[in-house]
Amino acid sequence: MSKPPPYVRARSPEQKEERRRHLLSTAKSLLIEIPDVHDLGINELARQAQMTKSNVYRYFESSEAILLEVLVEEFMLWRAELCQALSRDGKRSNTVEHVARVFSATVAARPLLCRLTSIFPSILEHNVSVERMVQFKHGLLAVRKETALDFHRCIPAISASTFERVIHLTLPLLIGLWPLSHPAQIAAEVTAHADLAALRYQFQQDLEEGMLMLLRGLPRK
Repeated sequence: MSKPPPYVRARSPEQKEERRRHLLSTAKSLLIEIPDVHDLGINELARQAQMTKSNVYRYFESSEAILLEVLVEEFMLWRAELCQALSRDGKRSNTVEHVARVFSATVAARPLLCRLTSIFPSILEHNVSVERMVQFKHGLLAVRKETALDFHRCIPAISASTFERVIHLTLPLLIGLWPLSHPAQIAAEVTAHADLAALRYQFQQDLEEGMLMLLRGLPRK
């Protein structure tokens, strides 16, 4: 991880944005290294960013607020990858099978996105201000609407509003599938038994199958 120059308080809007970006970059680097996102605390972030704890609080009110910001960025990066993947196969992209396959593959390729998404309703949406929550929800809604339009451009016969509904219902599927497909060691050992194979989950495969069921079952209006 690159080290910034000795701390000097940011005064201009540009300097403040640069400091905020540095904190987010540091947080993402730490999250890649640590197995549990709960271990990302303000103290460790401040140490790695070479800032004081009080200065970190100038930019983010809590570790949860930082994680929400990282999650929104992850969603935006994922959508850019999704757009490229949707257009890659030409005519084959005009099927619900292709949409479900690309959606699940691009999501699975971003484990940090999956990890944060799986805990945002239960953990990340706590200990943040109403203002920050409003910003997060607007960001989430914008990504959902834009993704629905991406899908609609692939399959014009299905409306953007229907795709929005599909994404709305797929999100809790994603939230639940990630921890189920990455169980604790003892649970993984138990479900490795042949007679308990039906209780195993495969994240990408099950996400694709679940989304495809939704796409095939919802009205095309």
